[in-house]
Amino acid sequence: MIKSLFLTIILLSTSASADKDDVIQNLSRFFGEIDKKDITASPFEGVYEVITYDPIDSMLVSENGKYLIQGDVVNLTTRSLIAKSNKVKNLKLAMINNINDSDKIIYPAKDEQYQVHVFTDVDCPFCKRLHNNISRMNDLGITVKYLAAPLASLHPRAQGKMQKIWCAVDRKQAMDDYNDLGVIADIPKCDNPVTSQLAISKKLGVTGTPAIFLSDGTHLPGYLPADKLLRKIQTTLGY
Repeated sequence: MIKSLFLTIILLSTSASADKDDVIQNLSRFFGEIDKKDITASPFEGVYEVITYDPIDSMLVSENGKYLIQGDVVNLTTRSLIAKSNKVKNLKLAMINNINDSDKIIYPAKDEQYQVHVFTDVDCPFCKRLHNNISRMNDLGITVKYLAAPLASLHPRAQGKMQKIWCAVDRKQAMDDYNDLGVIADIPKCDNPVTSQLAISKKLGVTGTPAIFLSDGTHLPGYLPADKLLRKIQTTLGY
C-alpha cells in the first residue's frame, strides 16, 4: 500500500512537471529543431503529438519527453486505433499543391472524378506497371499528375533521363516513348524541376516509387492496379 501510494505521488509529480521544453530538449538531438507550436495534445492522455518537417511526419511522445511510442496505439474499449491528427497530411498536401501544374506531366481523365499525384522514377519496374495502367485510370475518372523522384541508389542514370523527358516539348510523348520503347530523343538541356521535385519527395517521406498521393494528402506507397486504386481512393476519401 505504501509502495503504491509512493509510486502514485511520483507519477503525479512527474506529470505535473511535464513541459514542452522537456520534449524539445530530448527530441531535438535526434530530429532537429522543434517548435512548441508543433507539440500538441493527442487523443492518448499523457501523450503529445509532435510534428517534424524533414521529412514531414508526426510521432507520439510522452509528455515528459522520455518515451517515443512506435507502432499502433489501440483503444481497448472501442478496439479501434487512436488516430493522429490530419496535420501531416495537410502539410504534405500543401507542399504538393504548391508545385505548378506546368512543372508536372499530366494525364487528364476526360470525365475527371479524382486526382492523384505520383512521384515516379522512369527506371522503376513498378512505375512502368503503373504507367501501363494510366489509360485504365483515366477511364475510371482518375487524373494522374507525375512528379519526379529518381532514386540514384537504385537507378543511377534515371535522373538524367528524366531531365531530358521534362525538357521535351511534348513531355507526355517523351514519357510514353521511354516507357514503351526505351528511347529518349537527344533533347537539349533546359531549366527543369526534376532536382527540386526530388528534394520535395524526400521532405514528404518518399523512400520508394511509385509514391501515390491522394487529394487529401494521404500517401499510398507502391504500385496499385487501376481498379484497386479507385477503391482505395473511394474508401479513403469517403465516397
